[in-house]
Amino acid sequence: MSAPKLRQPTAAPDPVDRAAFDAALARQVDLEKEVTRHGDRVSAARRRLPMVEVENYVFAGTDGPVSLVDLFVGHYLLLVQNVMFGPDWESGCPSCTWAVDNLPANMGRLDDEGIAFAMVSQAPVDKLEAWRVAHGWDHTWVSSFDTTYHHDWGWTQTDDTGQEGQLPGYSYYLLRDGVPYLTYMTTARGTEAILPTAHIMDRTCYGRQQDWEDSPEGWPQYPTYG
Repeated sequence: MSAPKLRQPTAAPDPVDRAAFDAALARQVDLEKEVTRHGDRVSAARRRLPMVEVENYVFAGTDGPVSLVDLFVGHYLLLVQNVMFGPDWESGCPSCTWAVDNLPANMGRLDDEGIAFAMVSQAPVDKLEAWRVAHGWDHTWVSSFDTTYHHDWGWTQTDDTGQEGQLPGYSYYLLRDGVPYLTYMTTARGTEAILPTAHIMDRTCYGRQQDWEDSPEGWPQYPTYG
């Protein structure tokens, strides 16, 4: 995400009378209903995905070893956020940090639905703990530094030049008879589904004000990570 834009843009939508506005809004609502119905079909397909068994990796936590199964903390569903934080980095990814800040203020609502939550990064746990404290997070955050987790599941990838790069995203797990299974994972713009601030911005007249958006001429647009 780009930084907040505090200066009011000079461009603005065309003013019209109430009848014209209501007609235009009705057309927009029809388009959005199409998106909603398509989203329902996509969700139905997601619920029909198969699952794959995952090794019960043993991560490093602030108080010692933590297995993947431990992260379920008595629940049968688990959401794991992959926060980009390379082993040699001194700080976490700004975009991922922004995403963590977008998490629900009351994470107990996930508990009510039987969903545990944790974060995982490849950096050593002492770096994660320092970043967590600095940002006031109380989420469980473990390090995969001494495991093959990040490479096994593509969260860390090596390009043709041998350089490693990381991906942000979310993994969804199901625990069956003590065995963890991966049922779904998403990265790139698939992460936007649980970023409420992005959706709020989308519905303002200026959108996210990012340079990839299709906006009217004169609309403010800035580099995505500017």
